[in-house]
Amino acid sequence: MGNGIARHVSRPASPAERGREFGAAQAGLVAHTLARYRELFHAAHGLEPGQIAELGARVEASLREDWPGLADEIAGIAAGAGVDVRELFAANARTEILAGAAAPECSVLGALPERTADGSLLLAQNWDWHPALAPSRVLWTIAGPDGRWLTTLTEAGILAKVGLNSSGLGVVLNILYNSLDGGVGGLPVHLLLRLLLAECDDLPSALALLRQATMTASSCITVGWQPPPGDPAAAGLVSAELSPGGPRFVWPAGGLLLHTNHFCPAPPAGQDRFARDYPDTLARLADLRAMAGDGPVSAALIQAALRSHHDAPLSVCCHGEQAEVFGDQAATLASVIMDLGRQELTLAAGQPCTVPYERVELPLAAGA
Repeated sequence: MGNGIARHVSRPASPAERGREFGAAQAGLVAHTLARYRELFHAAHGLEPGQIAELGARVEASLREDWPGLADEIAGIAAGAGVDVRELFAANARTEILAGAAAPECSVLGALPERTADGSLLLAQNWDWHPALAPSRVLWTIAGPDGRWLTTLTEAGILAKVGLNSSGLGVVLNILYNSLDGGVGGLPVHLLLRLLLAECDDLPSALALLRQATMTASSCITVGWQPPPGDPAAAGLVSAELSPGGPRFVWPAGGLLLHTNHFCPAPPAGQDRFARDYPDTLARLADLRAMAGDGPVSAALIQAALRSHHDAPLSVCCHGEQAEVFGDQAATLASVIMDLGRQELTLAAGQPCTVPYERVELPLAAGA
């Protein structure tokens, strides 16, 4: 893409074949992802390569038992890219391994058709993460043999993050931190995101998957759904706050759903650490609420909200890349707005205060 984010399209194939093809085509980006996580895991917990590999082996063993297709795809990527397969499994569990050792990430805004200017469900996020991972960004579209597709913005080698699919379902992510977090025994959140995009055709199926997922680190996944051709009556929106104590669900109020990096309400077990240690999460949520106002929500209003520098540098548009401690550095790496009614994805490949939003061509629009 002209905006500095790599684009990759995978045609119908087995998980292992798809992984090998992706890994071979994006080998440099996958290697960059692993090198940066090696640094972050060491900065956060002092982990050495052998310890990272051991954690990755545990992730693989768990996936082989419960989700072998995901394990085959990750192993295929490693083979295609020529990297250590155990290290790539560890990178796919980066949230679980870091478990609150990094700064909070991301601000999310969702609006139901009843609240939007044109009757489409809008779902948006600023993806805030370590600036060293910016070169790993990739927009990955996966087409299935039955005409289904998904598109995700992720880090090369990690199976999913933000995205949408051909059924009108979209997902965004906020990291949370609970005092019970830690370990790699559950389903890594980035792989849960991939399952949502690949397996779920509506909000009820997404809720069923979210309810059964066992998590060892906390995250909030917000799911929006508006089935083609954009039926406003069928649309739905929910935030699933996932933690070792189990899921809790937050529903829209006044057609609007906002989330940053603290639990709303308190988690079912353990204590919320980010609300205590990083009050910017509270300020960002209040800022989003003020920017959204009480009237109709449009894409232009969302863009303005995602550009906000209120309480900078750890504002909605994040500028924490100059933090003295390497592990604390954070910046908005991309800003995403999804119109699920029209199946449109608009992306700013960096901090949206300086990088323009561009429409991303999706399989629906491309006729693929």
